[in-house]
Amino acid sequence: MKTKVIFSIFFIMTAHFAFAEERLRLEKADLLENVTVNGVSMQYLKGNVIFRKGEMVLKCDWARFNRKTEQSFLYGNVSTQKDVQKMTCDSLFVDSPKDLMIAYSNVDFVDTTYSLNSDMLHYFSELDSGSATGNAILIQDKQIIKGDAIEYKENELNGGVSYISRGNVEIIEDERLATCGEAIYNREGGKTVLRINPLINDGDQKISGSEIFLQYEEEELKEIYIPEKAQAQTISSGIRETINVIDGDSTMSQEPLSFSDDMTGSILRGFFKDGELDSVRLEGMATTLYHIFEDSIYQGNNRASGDTIVLKFGEDDLESIFISGGSEGTYTPDSLGSDIDGKVVYQSDKIKYNMQDESTDLLGEANIDYTDMNLKAGFINVAWRSNLLKALPSSDKDSTITPFRPTMIEEGNEPMVGDTMIYNLDSQNGKVIRGKTKADDGYYHGKEIRNQNMDIFYIDDAIYTTCELEEPHFHFDMNRMKMINNDKVVARPIVLYIADIPIFGLPFGVFPHQKGRRHSGWIMPSYGTDNRWGGYINGLGYYWAINDYFDTKLTASFYDRDGVTLRSQNNYSKRYAYNGSFDLETKQRFSSSTPAAERDIFNLGSNKQSDYVLRWNHRQKLRNNQSASVNASYYSSGDYNRRTGLEQQKRLNQQAVSNATYSKRWPKSRNSLSVNLSSRRDLMAKEKVDPNSVFYINPSRSDQQINIANNTFPQLAFSHSQRALFPTKSKNKKWYNNINYNYSSRFTNNMKQYYESETYAIDDSTDSYRWKNNSDGTLLTETFSDYIFSHSSGMNMSAKVFKYFNISPSLSLKSDWLNRSFEGQLDSSGTILKNEVKGFATRTTGSFNISMNTQIYGLLPTKIGKTEAIRHVISPSIGYSYRPDFSKDVFGFDPGYYQAIQQDNGEIAYFDRFSGTLAGGTPRGESQTLNLSVNNVFQAKIVDDDIEKKD
Repeated sequence: MKTKVIFSIFFIMTAHFAFAEERLRLEKADLLENVTVNGVSMQYLKGNVIFRKGEMVLKCDWARFNRKTEQSFLYGNVSTQKDVQKMTCDSLFVDSPKDLMIAYSNVDFVDTTYSLNSDMLHYFSELDSGSATGNAILIQDKQIIKGDAIEYKENELNGGVSYISRGNVEIIEDERLATCGEAIYNREGGKTVLRINPLINDGDQKISGSEIFLQYEEEELKEIYIPEKAQAQTISSGIRETINVIDGDSTMSQEPLSFSDDMTGSILRGFFKDGELDSVRLEGMATTLYHIFEDSIYQGNNRASGDTIVLKFGEDDLESIFISGGSEGTYTPDSLGSDIDGKVVYQSDKIKYNMQDESTDLLGEANIDYTDMNLKAGFINVAWRSNLLKALPSSDKDSTITPFRPTMIEEGNEPMVGDTMIYNLDSQNGKVIRGKTKADDGYYHGKEIRNQNMDIFYIDDAIYTTCELEEPHFHFDMNRMKMINNDKVVARPIVLYIADIPIFGLPFGVFPHQKGRRHSGWIMPSYGTDNRWGGYINGLGYYWAINDYFDTKLTASFYDRDGVTLRSQNNYSKRYAYNGSFDLETKQRFSSSTPAAERDIFNLGSNKQSDYVLRWNHRQKLRNNQSASVNASYYSSGDYNRRTGLEQQKRLNQQAVSNATYSKRWPKSRNSLSVNLSSRRDLMAKEKVDPNSVFYINPSRSDQQINIANNTFPQLAFSHSQRALFPTKSKNKKWYNNINYNYSSRFTNNMKQYYESETYAIDDSTDSYRWKNNSDGTLLTETFSDYIFSHSSGMNMSAKVFKYFNISPSLSLKSDWLNRSFEGQLDSSGTILKNEVKGFATRTTGSFNISMNTQIYGLLPTKIGKTEAIRHVISPSIGYSYRPDFSKDVFGFDPGYYQAIQQDNGEIAYFDRFSGTLAGGTPRGESQTLNLSVNNVFQAKIVDDDIEKKD
């Protein structure tokens, strides 16, 4: 117990002496004066005043000291020193119990690892922290930090301070200057955060964003991170050379230029090596704009964008740019300093720029548009110094690229495809390795294709074919070829190959090549095999452009096991008068009875059957607003298309359609008349009723029909378009001058030929169905005719009532005249039978409509931005339509369109007398409709750069 008491007394005494050592004590002054001010005892000290507080020595010229509170004001040449830590200022307030010192005016604080200058400094001596305000300058490591206020805290482990600088912050490090509204530095982690409009200037480079995070290691900047609104700019400069011609003499002038290369993105990450910028990564809607100089001469600018952009630097210069994700760009050449004629627009999956050799790699689905040229490929390299493009299907630089053969399209020319393409943007000359292009109806292949200019091409080891396959079934082989656009093709020698077998050869040949113009020439065939026809050559022939008004195309097709088809297609035309075509096609084929083993084209003459087709199309303009047209076709055999067509569309066409039309207009009276004759024949009708045919249709009921032909002889149509019922030329029109009427009529006479089925008895208990025959056993062809004469008329008007309302009533009537109708009859089973009634029948129907509308205008003089005013237009409308019930009395009169039949159960059934005729069914049931609508339109008056717009 005694030992514990002694230890406690010793601890208290030790703490007391230690505390006494940290108290503010006066050590020296030339003059000391004790005074009392407002009841407070103070010491006034003058001359070589020295205080001590622990290890700190404070000196000044004179001071005021309150011994009781241990507070002192020091004035004149004030200085403090604690070990190597020194501070000078004009005046100093010391609050010893709080370990607080406030320095005023010309404050200069120096430590081994940092120094601080400011107008005022709050310093906590024991915590080694403080707050400087007013022109605060902190110097630490290689940095100078400036701000309106700086709060700092010394780091005990490695010296130096962490700080927060606010207001007009500047951080200077070598040639790098960072400015912002607030900077926060963590000494232990080596991280600086710049906030409030941060901007970093490093020589000609600028970096900005919403915030900037700087990471340091061993006093060197290692990384920059910007989370939003990242932007980096670099100044590039050079000259532009201009050639001036005066009086025939040319002189060279140079103009200094300076541009800002710009990079933007949502996120920026910058990495430094040995204090120098090594690389930058932009993410999220990243864009870059840089200007190209060659030997200091300005060439143009390149703007590119993508999801991610990575920039690599070396020795203060940009070395490469890599863009990925939706990559695209535009190179705009300088109009004076570049040989390139226009913009180069490009896209690809990835883009890589190499700044050292000024080249660009487009990797994956690469696409370039330049003037009238488009180039697509899996990989494209652009050498900007030599203006050369090189396109390949893929690249060994990236194995993930989907191969795509280079394809070039120039305006006015067919696409060209090849394994390798080289193109000069300056001279517009190029070379294609293993290329292919289309000309007229054929394809040219070549081991190497070169162009002398935009119109002349040279092809080595060339082939020509109309087959689309890479390995064509047939082709012409040529060692050398010269192709002149819109003129001719010269080739030598020429050998025809079919299935890689040489057929015949020529020493040389000249072929027309005049795209868009009519010119005579050979037509190349297609070649193939078919299970039915055997081997065939289809479409070998010659096109003969006889003159500007007439041409003909003669073709022949040879089928090893089916025969020969000859075609003659003839076109004629006279400008502003008439044009048309006349086609003749014939096939010499084996008869259907010829066995398959005997079908050989060399035996065709001994056992053949001839079929032919005629087609005529003619269109002609006549005088006095008249015109005529004819479209006619004739088939000698109903199954001609099925037997001769290689194409599925032709084989499925089983209709022969012909029509002729004449029309006449009277513009002044607004009348028009047209006459039409038409026929549609089923080419397979006989096959469908022939029991021996694979297309035979077995009837499943009596009165089943198969149409042979539908003919319209004739169809007459007359129209009188809308005009005023009471016309006037007076400007002051009466209400009845707004009444308009119109009228039209159409007469149609239809005739139908068909086969019809009937019931016959197999035995006493079994019935079946068959197609009707004549007494001699041949098929019976039934005929039926029907006509309708329709008249349509209408009246309408538009008038303004009560000054603001528009009212528009209208009445429409339609009358149908027919040669037959139907009558309903109830049989013993309660079924209503439909009996045809021959003779004239008429039906008239109609409807009435009326609508009313107005417009209400409102103006909102609201000025928002560039919008001067907003107009609101409200358009309300109401409409009413009425159609009577034609199965009942109409205005007290029974039209007789429906027949009321009382059934056995007492119910009344209504039978439509016109259903099933050309007039169609009669509307039943009264219809009354009321429509209400309101349309709102907002219009804005916008003034943009003194230009007034309405939207």
